Amino acid sequence: MPALPPVAELPRWIREHSMSHRIISAYNICLGLESWVQYEAGFHLEERDKALIQCRILGYLFHHFPSEDISSLVRDIVTANGKIPRNTALLELGEYYYVYFVKLFMSNKCHTPAPSYPPSRRSADDLVERIKGELMDAPQNHQTATKKALIRDGFKCVVTKAIDLTMIKSSLALQQASRNGAPVAITECAHIFPESINSGVTHGSKKEDYAATVWGVLERFGHGNLRQHLNGADIHRLDNVMTLEKDVYHDFYRLKIYFTATEVPNRYKFEAVREFFLAGRPGYVTLSTPDAEQYPLPNPIYLAIHATCAKVAHLSGAAEHIEEILRCMEDTCVLAEDGGSSDVLYTAILSSMPLLQF
Repeated sequence: MPALPPVAELPRWIREHSMSHRIISAYNICLGLESWVQYEAGFHLEERDKALIQCRILGYLFHHFPSEDISSLVRDIVTANGKIPRNTALLELGEYYYVYFVKLFMSNKCHTPAPSYPPSRRSADDLVERIKGELMDAPQNHQTATKKALIRDGFKCVVTKAIDLTMIKSSLALQQASRNGAPVAITECAHIFPESINSGVTHGSKKEDYAATVWGVLERFGHGNLRQHLNGADIHRLDNVMTLEKDVYHDFYRLKIYFTATEVPNRYKFEAVREFFLAGRPGYVTLSTPDAEQYPLPNPIYLAIHATCAKVAHLSGAAEHIEEILRCMEDTCVLAEDGGSSDVLYTAILSSMPLLQF
């Protein structure tokens, strides 16, 4: 994981910000913390690596913040820096963002099987009308979100334009498109903000505390109405989902790929943490909808926050650390007597973690 860049490499908008002195001062606190962890703290190797992840999450947020309203992050850092012991409080703040931001986007995802329809000789328009009829008065959940996203996205992955394997069986038009060379693949309905945030929340439960803390962290990114818009079943809002081919879906949920807005509305640069994740995939993706009011496009704010998480997780080393934990979870069912698998269990039961207060 690369060291934090010097102040001179902070984004131009920070250096030109009306509060640039205060923002840069907070970033210098992160640089000082990084130096202390490396040369003065006396940590063992594993402790040092974890502490570097924690401080670099804070530092790289300055370089990839999704809005210019960075005041909450600055305030968090300045407040932690004023506590005793100072560096411990700063590392706890880094852990706070690690648990309730990075791990949130990288936790294991479940999905609902794609809707199935018997083969028929319907046109694509007939298929749309059929699905619309099924959605009348239907509850808002993963399955209805999947169907609506398929209609909006033309029954295709928004990145590769591969036609959904299930839907093609029910549409002559989609079958003809396949014969004309359009790829076909299994697709999934991908949530930008994970549906796990609101899953299993009951009044007074630890999961309710966890969810409230997650929304508090997400709203620190300059958008204070996220919870209002995505609370409960609203996590399945159409502007929080999109249709992705299975491999793209997997890379999106592992923060390997992300969408960066361009000056053209709804046109995104398709980027990745490693160049090989872009092989065979387009450099730009333009999102479209047949009806912006009824079928709104993915929210650019949501995509920007996801992109921030992907970049910060990769640069800080957090993504690699979590990938290792997730691999261990696949092979570990029982907590080792010596506590050797405690980090695995720690990730597996995020919802029951003690809350860090900031």
